[in-house]
Amino acid sequence: MFFRGTYFYNFRNLTSERREWNNGFNLVTGPNGAGKTNFLEGLNLISGWGPFERSAKISGLVRWGLESGTGGASLWGGLDGEGRYEIFASLSSRCQLKCDGKPSGATEMRRRVPVLSFLSGSMSLIKGGASHRRQMIDRVGALISTPYAKRLYDYRRALRQKTALLRGYRDARAVDGVLASLGSWLWLTREEIARMICSELIFFSELLPAPLEFFFERGGGGLEKDPAEDFKLSLAARRDRERASRAPLVGPQRDDVRFSCGGRDASAALSRGQSRRTAAALMLACARLVERCLGRKPVLIFDEMTSELDESGREAIVDALLATGCQVFAAATDALDYNGIAAYRINNGRFT
Repeated sequence: MFFRGTYFYNFRNLTSERREWNNGFNLVTGPNGAGKTNFLEGLNLISGWGPFERSAKISGLVRWGLESGTGGASLWGGLDGEGRYEIFASLSSRCQLKCDGKPSGATEMRRRVPVLSFLSGSMSLIKGGASHRRQMIDRVGALISTPYAKRLYDYRRALRQKTALLRGYRDARAVDGVLASLGSWLWLTREEIARMICSELIFFSELLPAPLEFFFERGGGGLEKDPAEDFKLSLAARRDRERASRAPLVGPQRDDVRFSCGGRDASAALSRGQSRRTAAALMLACARLVERCLGRKPVLIFDEMTSELDESGREAIVDALLATGCQVFAAATDALDYNGIAAYRINNGRFT
C-alpha cells in the first residue's frame, strides 16, 4: 500500500494543504518544531493507530490557537497499491474514521491500511527499556492477529482494576481469573510473534554486526512451559509480594525480549551505532512479517531514523529501506543525498 496524497485540515500546526507523495522513500526535513513529527502523527492517526502519545486527548490535536467553536480537524488520505481506498478521520472530542465513505473501526482500518510507525525511542530497542520492545510486538500483533488488540485492551482494563484493588489494600483474586485467561493468551501469542520476527531477520543480515538471537521473557512467569499453568502458578507464588508492593507483578505488562549477539548480551556487546542498525533490522523484519501475513506492503514511518549514525550506517539503512519496496515516510533534521529519495522541506507547518 502507499499514500498517493494527503490533505490535513486544522491539524496541529500544519498548513491545510493537499500533498502528493512518492510511492517510495519520502524524506521530510526541517528544524525542530517545524511540524515533521506532527505530519507523521497524522498518518499514524488516519490509519487507525491514534496519536503517538496513547494518553493524548483528541481535542488537543486540533490546530493550536483556534478559537472555541470553530470546528475540529480532519484528515484525508488516498491510497493505492494492493487496494484503492479513500480514508478519512474527523477529530473533535473523539476520532471518527471512515473508509470509502463508510464508518470504520480502528482494527478494520489498520488491517486494510497497514502502517508501522517507529519513533525515535524505537531506535533504542536494544539498549532501551522493555516498553519499546513490547510496543514493537504489540504493533505487529495488532496487524496480523484480528483479536490481538481487543484482548490486549481487555487485559489492560482488568489490570487497572487489580491495581486499584491492591492500592486500596483489598483482595484482588476476583480479577486474577480474567487476567490469567487473557494474559496467558497474550504470552503465547507474543512468543509466536517474537519467533516469527526473528525468522525474518535473515533477510536483513547486512545490517547486523553478528547473528542475533531472541529470548522472550514472560513478565513474572517462567515456572511452567504451558502459559496458562505458568500464569496461575506465578500469581500464587507472588501474591504476598503483590500485596506488599501494591502492584501487579505477573503478566504481559512486565514482558521483555532479550537479544543475544555473538553469544553475548546485545545491549552490552553492541556499540550505539551497531545497536541502532540492529534496531532498524528488527523494524524491517516486522515489516516483512506483516507483508507476508496480510499480503500487502505496509507503509513505514520513521521519526529521526538516522540520528547518531555515521555515513556508512545511514547508507546501509536507506539501502535496506529502498530494497523493501515499501512506501517510507522518514523525518530528519538534515537532508540525505541518496538516489531514490524524494525530499520535502517543512518549516512552520508548511511544506516546500
